[in-house]
Amino acid sequence: MNPMIDDRYLNYFAVIESTVENADTKIIKEINTNGLSYLRFSQCLQSFGQRNRNRRLWLSQMLKIMLEDMHVRELLSNGGMPSENGHPIPPSSQPTMERLLTIDPNNISSLIKGFSWKGELLYGIIETIDDGNSGIGTKFKRLIMQGVSPAYSLRSIVPQRKNPDGTIDVIGPGRLITYDRVFVPSHQEAYIDKSIPVKEIITKSQFETVMESFSDFVLSHSTKVNSTIDKMDPVMESANIDKNGLITIDTKKEGKILLYPENKYRKEIKDFLKDF
Repeated sequence: MNPMIDDRYLNYFAVIESTVENADTKIIKEINTNGLSYLRFSQCLQSFGQRNRNRRLWLSQMLKIMLEDMHVRELLSNGGMPSENGHPIPPSSQPTMERLLTIDPNNISSLIKGFSWKGELLYGIIETIDDGNSGIGTKFKRLIMQGVSPAYSLRSIVPQRKNPDGTIDVIGPGRLITYDRVFVPSHQEAYIDKSIPVKEIITKSQFETVMESFSDFVLSHSTKVNSTIDKMDPVMESANIDKNGLITIDTKKEGKILLYPENKYRKEIKDFLKDF
């Protein structure tokens, strides 16, 4: 049902909004394909039904209408909604309406690949831009890899009403321009999930590839391992080695074998993993 709108207050305002309470961010994985390297993660973009730190109240039905706009669907179907590296606010002057309505292709740091809802929270799947060693998107990726938590803020044009107490109500749907990447969210909860170390996620594919190589190497060179499994009918494709050098191998009859190779192989693994 459409909200009741008082025509006396139908003034449209450019809104630059911060991210929100009860949000979380979780790295999904690092992508390395076709010569590109970038991060993909899930990000809470906005909450609804409660006033944010700007004392502005959004209702989710407003944003749901805005997300169905033709230009939003067109962007999502053609690679994603571009997100700028910070709000377009000049340091020495007020931004023009034309600039607020425009996404600068030279200032894009990430792409919003899609939106989803979790109750009164709007989430997006975000990908950083691979734009070379000194590019904005690459710097953003490296900041995340170094532990800086990403946050996103709304940029839109919407009708709103200022109440006598100074609070603001968004009273109708408008135009969603984008969600810009910022440093400080409006609520302290809007940070990366600290339970998953970033470096373990972004190096997962490298780590697994290297450990698989170590496993193959140890199986072909370790006298201790080979003498143990020689008569146990091992399933060699199940072989795995962990960061401490512990080898696990399934067998067809005896179950799973767990054993350590010689110390020299365990030391090689330990020395290599200092870089992870």
